[in-house]
Amino acid sequence: TIYRPLDNPILENLITYVRACKGNKPLPKDRATKQIFRRIKRNEVVGTLLDQNMAWQEGVFVDFFGRPACTTDGLASLALYTEAPVIPAFMVRMENGKYRFIMGEEVEIINTGNPERDALTNTQNFTKIIEDFVRRYPDQWLWIHQRWKTKRHQVR
Repeated sequence: TIYRPLDNPILENLITYVRACKGNKPLPKDRATKQIFRRIKRNEVVGTLLDQNMAWQEGVFVDFFGRPACTTDGLASLALYTEAPVIPAFMVRMENGKYRFIMGEEVEIINTGNPERDALTNTQNFTKIIEDFVRRYPDQWLWIHQRWKTKRHQVR
């Protein structure tokens, strides 16, 4: 899973341990590019979180719950470049304290030959899948950040 490292090194070490203890291979986003391509080449799973606010220089604006949300187009660009499948996956906490893993169908990647437009279109499609999941399981969406922090008027 690609992630943004935490600012607090003690928490970062703890969270990295938790992320890795069951076999996950977390990749800090600032050092992930080569590893992502290697893992895709080896047919390994690469996970990413798309419901994260991005600085306007790092993302594209797509609709999320009726509001423009600056979102990474990295997954869309990666899928367009590598032709690796994109399969949405979610964890649902059950009443008994256990978790159920939900894996969706492979997402059709739109490729018209216009990389910028295709990245935007695919990012919107991925974001709609997340929105549909959150609508279905609203109590499962953990959001402690400001999802809509970056505004269009900040774009220069």
